[in-house]
Formats: sequence, structure tokens, C-alpha cells
Amino acid sequence: MRGKKGLSIFASRKWILILLLIVVLVGFDMLTNNKSLINRGLVVGLSIDTSGDRIELNAQTVLPRSGGSATGNNNFMIFTATGETMQDAVEKLSSSMGVKASFAHCTIVVFGENMLKTAVYDDVLKFLVRSDEFADNTLLVAAATGKEVLAAKVPINEVAAYHLQRMMQGVQKEAGVNPCTLKDYFANYYRIGGASYMPLAVVEDCDYTPEGSQIQAQEAQLISLERSLITTREGYAFTLDVNASEGLSFVKNRLNGGSILYIGDCSRQSDVILLESKSKIKVDSPQHATVKISMNIRRNEMQSTNNGMIVNALSNNELERIRESVKGKVMSCFEKCKDGKVDVFHLGEQVYRKYGCDWLSSIDEHYLDEIKLDVDVKLTVK
Repeated sequence: MRGKKGLSIFASRKWILILLLIVVLVGFDMLTNNKSLINRGLVVGLSIDTSGDRIELNAQTVLPRSGGSATGNNNFMIFTATGETMQDAVEKLSSSMGVKASFAHCTIVVFGENMLKTAVYDDVLKFLVRSDEFADNTLLVAAATGKEVLAAKVPINEVAAYHLQRMMQGVQKEAGVNPCTLKDYFANYYRIGGASYMPLAVVEDCDYTPEGSQIQAQEAQLISLERSLITTREGYAFTLDVNASEGLSFVKNRLNGGSILYIGDCSRQSDVILLESKSKIKVDSPQHATVKISMNIRRNEMQSTNNGMIVNALSNNELERIRESVKGKVMSCFEKCKDGKVDVFHLGEQVYRKYGCDWLSSIDEHYLDEIKLDVDVKLTVK
């Protein structure tokens, strides 16, 4: 009995050693096959422009010794490469960097205006979607020149890609900033009309004084995201002004902050704080649709008193002016897109879901001309 017990203990220990050896070998194999950070160039932002008839890539990379922190004081470099196709340009970018370009941490892709107007734009977008490295939540941005945005000397954070990400994915999304991810873009791409949008980034010069009274002011840049650029499957369509961009924000449910300007009862400019906004498009017929917007707002002034009672209400006239302000922004966006024959509100998709293939087979590119849009704004003062 004692001998059998000893053999049993020996057998159990033998299998434990074998399992440990297997774990060590498998782990070692994974480590040897896994490329370290040293052998990869971590791209945090990518711009795609054109250089003649070639595709130009500019990759913003955080240097490994800086730790890659998004809290500021990062060291970064911008590597440039050109190619006949996206795959060719990416391979040459890796050659330029001396290591394999890794896009797993790429948060922003900036499209230059010239790229948006070329015939290869559609192929470039499809390359990003097919790639295993670009995440679905990679943000898309438009600019006059993509490289200019990535190279901006942002005083708040030296890495422009991180700064842009924070602006579009922060706690507050104010009217005018319409974030668009790869997932959003291709959801819109396959809708009727294929219209989509991107924030339009504009670099503006400013002065920046670092901490410390002995340090002189330095040149820096700010990145503005007040307007949106409208695209179709073919690429660039047109840009929206500030009012129309805010109207797009209201319809696309992209808001949870910001303010709304209106003329108060004292005939002076006033504003209210936007706490929450929700919208829904209702199709009444193939020729009529209504955008219903529900908003919670708060007065942005000191509370007043009336006969000893605290008053925090807006007058009926003021509420009506706020409604008209919001309606005006939405209609400004709709009329601009209607003139350009671009269905950015995807009204055609809504009509198709209700009336089916019979309606779809009877329309042409001018179907927006047949649709009348109303805007119904419901306000709740908090």
C-alpha cells in the first residue's frame, strides 16, 4: 500500500512538472513571436494627403522613451512617406521609420482637402476599414492640409492627435463638433445617398506663456472645430458654416453641452445652457418629414425676484426665440445640403424604411426637392 501511494504521489508530481514545462514553452514562444514596442513605431495620429498623383502619409509617433503618456510633455516625431496605393505608402512609411508602423493606437485620421477630392478617396477609406489595426472608433477629421493639423504646436498638449481626441470625445460635446468614427462613416456610406460628415479642423496661431514669470511668451497654435465638412461616397461635397454645423449637431444627437444664443426681452443678446438634447425624425409621407427635438435648458443668468419670489423662468417670447434659433440652425443645414443634393439627414433612408422598394424605384438624385421638412422644438427649463 505504501509503495502504491508513493507511485501515485510521484505520478501527480510528474504531471505537474510536465504542465509547468508546457506553460513555460508556450509563453516563451509567444514572447519570441510577439514584436516588442522597440520593434514597432506607435502611430497615434495619421494624416492622408496627396502629393501629385501619389498618396502622402504623415504619421505622428510618440517616442518610446517618453512613455507615450497623453498627459503632456511627450516627445513625438512626424514621419512622411508617399506611395501609389495605401498599402504601398504604409510599407514605405515603415521603411522611413525603420520599424513596422503600428496603427493599433491611432486615434485620429486627418484627411487633407485634396485627398477628399481625388478618385482614390473611396479606396483609401475601404483600406482603413479592411485593416486589422485601425479600430472602429478611430476618429475621422478633415482639414485643408492634414500634416498641418498633426504638426500644430498645441500649448495644452504637445501631441496634436491626443488633443483632437480629447476635443471630440470629452465630457462635453458642444454644438458644431460632430465626431465621426470609421464605424459611423461606413454606417452612413451604405445608407441611401451615402452622405456623411467630418469635423473640419482649422489651425490658428496664438501666443502661449508657459508657467513661470521669467519665461517669455511662445508661439503656439489652437485647433478650431466649429464647422463640419460634408462628404458623399465620392468624397468632398462642401463645408457647412457655423450655424449649419450646429443644426447638424442637433439632428444627429451629438450634444450634451454648450449654449444657445437668443435675443432676450431687454433686446440684448442672451444665452441659455444646453443640458440635454434628443432628436428624432418622423416621416409623415414621402413628401413630408418632421425633426422633433427635445431639449433641457437652464437659464444662464442670475435669478431674479418678483414680489419676494425667486423667478428662474424664461418668458414665452424668450422661449419662442430660442425655438426659432434652433429651427433656423437646422433649416440652414437642410437647405445647404438640399441645394447640394446631399441627404445628410438621411431622410431617404427613413422614407425607404416606411414605404419600401416601390418608393426607391421611383426616385432620382433630386428626391430631396420633393421633401418638405418641419422642425418641432420642445423646451424644458430646469
